[in-house]
Amino acid sequence: MSSYPDLTIASTIHNNLDRWMEMARSFEREAGGLPAEIIAVDDASTTPATITGLQSPLCLLRNDTARGFCAASDQALREVKTPFALLVDADITFLPGDFRVAFDSFKSLPKLAWSNFRQIAATGTPGSSCEDVIPPAWIYALGNQIAERWRDCQRRKLRPHPLNDRIESVLIAHSSSALVRMIALHEINGFDLRYWQCQSDNDLCMRLTRAGWLVGVDHLYTVRHDGIGGRTGGLSRIHDLYRGKLLFYETHDPNSRLYLRLLLALRHLLEVVLLLFRRSDRGNHLSPAFRFKLAVDALRGYPRRNSP
Repeated sequence: MSSYPDLTIASTIHNNLDRWMEMARSFEREAGGLPAEIIAVDDASTTPATITGLQSPLCLLRNDTARGFCAASDQALREVKTPFALLVDADITFLPGDFRVAFDSFKSLPKLAWSNFRQIAATGTPGSSCEDVIPPAWIYALGNQIAERWRDCQRRKLRPHPLNDRIESVLIAHSSSALVRMIALHEINGFDLRYWQCQSDNDLCMRLTRAGWLVGVDHLYTVRHDGIGGRTGGLSRIHDLYRGKLLFYETHDPNSRLYLRLLLALRHLLEVVLLLFRRSDRGNHLSPAFRFKLAVDALRGYPRRNSP
């Protein structure tokens, strides 16, 4: 019998079944109970997922054609029948701790719609689970280093806004291990399916807050997130990152439509020149040819590719 009758785990699988199984087993081992159900969407894995050996009730769905993280996650969440869900990536490991207290704390805040947990990388170093500031579109277009300096300056002016003794209000909480109040998610009609993966959680959090809900991060319960801090997915993932950020800015800052694509194209062309001048091989994702392709794609809105 479920120890969390009001909680469903929603997740996606794409050629990472072994890692997904580690995630699911770690929840059953460390969370102090079982969820009402685990809903997993196999998003067109090369070998269809077969799941055995879990104690939790399981609903396994299969897409024959990959829909991407955003659409597959939305698909899983729409199958949830409980008041709350835990949307979790396959590369999360639940660690010993007070998950039950964390979940009760989330439920005690009726306007809290979405909240992530404190995260560490596989090496044990802390990782970001949220964002408290987002640079203006023109700052983002100038480059990552300038944008990060802008963030650092803005963070010095911020004061923490605690919602209770463990959860702090933030602008964006990432989707890697997010508790979800389903009534809020239904109110905004879930994820925006124009996204493939990157920035889909940022967009969702912005729409939640504009609808009057709160977004938070629990600084006491910790999960391990193996994907922190690294580039995964190769060139297509980097392309999707630029595409997602452009879509995010043009959606939430309509004035950026007047200039952002041109600024990004110029930024990529400058990167091409710098790479040719330095004559250094820093990996295929930074090759001049790829950056030139990004410059062309920027003017077209980084058209979606078939895979993340």
